[in-house]
Amino acid sequence: MIQNPQSTTLTDHVQSIIQSIPSEEIIQKPVRRHDLDWLRVILFALLIWFHYSAFSLGQIEGSAWDLPLFFVIGVMHQWRLAALFLISGMGTAFALKRRNGRTYLKERATRLGIPLLFGVYILFLGIFEPISSTIRLFTIFPGSEEMPYGHLWFIYNLLIYSVILSPIFLMVKNKPDGIIMRGVRGLLNIPFGLGILLAPPLILAANAILFKPWRFGEVGMWWEFTRYMLYFLFGYLLISAKENYFTVLDRIRIPLTIMVPIFSITWFIINESSEVPRIMEGGWVQRGYPAFSRIAIIASIVQSFHAWSWCMLIFSWASKLLNRPSSSLVYLNEAVYPTYVVHMHLTFLPIAIFGAIGLNYYIGMVLGTIIVTSGVMICFEIIRRTRFARPLFGIRGGKDQVNTIWPFNEIKKPELRIGFSIVMHFVAFGMVIGLLLFLIISGFIGEL
Repeated sequence: MIQNPQSTTLTDHVQSIIQSIPSEEIIQKPVRRHDLDWLRVILFALLIWFHYSAFSLGQIEGSAWDLPLFFVIGVMHQWRLAALFLISGMGTAFALKRRNGRTYLKERATRLGIPLLFGVYILFLGIFEPISSTIRLFTIFPGSEEMPYGHLWFIYNLLIYSVILSPIFLMVKNKPDGIIMRGVRGLLNIPFGLGILLAPPLILAANAILFKPWRFGEVGMWWEFTRYMLYFLFGYLLISAKENYFTVLDRIRIPLTIMVPIFSITWFIINESSEVPRIMEGGWVQRGYPAFSRIAIIASIVQSFHAWSWCMLIFSWASKLLNRPSSSLVYLNEAVYPTYVVHMHLTFLPIAIFGAIGLNYYIGMVLGTIIVTSGVMICFEIIRRTRFARPLFGIRGGKDQVNTIWPFNEIKKPELRIGFSIVMHFVAFGMVIGLLLFLIISGFIGEL
């Protein structure tokens, strides 16, 4: 077979150029962990059910048959948000691979800050008290009753964590074999997975023992602020360890499957029988109990190991079962952020209505969850088709992305596209008004 000399020369020339480029400068296709995306979708879907169930507990009559419900809600509350902060830390590691520090912080300010400000001043009506809302926005730990951002405290904390921890993140990125990552890999390589099973929960337990006695931990404030920041940091460090992390997940999957139910039962017994009321929530010094006692230390340790073990359990099974692409996953993953932003405005009205008519709690829980889930998906379908609403609800992209969605992708005439775009913006405006009305009416019914 006769080869073309020019072709051979060109191939050799290209290969020599590639070999002359430092490996760190070769742009690689980003690695996508589909299991993390699936977990993110599943956890935010559970958030809708959790919030509806928890905020409607006042309508329950109360009997021994309700014990499983309280067990599930109580246990889930221990690890659900922790897992989401872990995923956020892992997502940050992936994002920083393709960005420098300035670009990363600029994107965080945009992606988190715009929905946060929109929530404070529009969705929670802060525009009518701009000075008060702004003061409370910049108040450290204002308390759940004074938060101007409501349930959006999650992205409020994420924004702060992203800024505070960025020096560590950049250090790890610039020195992947530095002292920090050598320490993380050393822990992950400890036999039987003991490093990942012991070191993080012990750090979390130290945080709880030192900070939990003084103030009640609520919605990411006081001792929970540092707790969730640690989860965010752990997520970044674990995913930065790459295969060391996923290898140890495989090793601990079965042991955790056996251990976690034991941790949950132990946690529940201590929480319900402790002589210190609400010991898992903190703030018992204000109720007249000593800051440090045997039961307080034991409870803090059990709580930390329980939450961390749950996180590692679901991450280990997700890595085995869910790390595969799906067109549905792409759609659902885009829906997570906007549905999170709007879901609380849709939650309280069915709770108020079902409570007013005396509907059975469990029937109301099922119907309410279906109603809220349907409502948030309708809102998502409106938002994703509205160019200027997308950033307000945390969706990336603008005109080009909207034009790929039906019916924009079927409309050929530019003037028709513009006309339909104007219509969708009016629909989005009406949707926001509707969300505010839902919130106001639910409050009115609740006061009756």
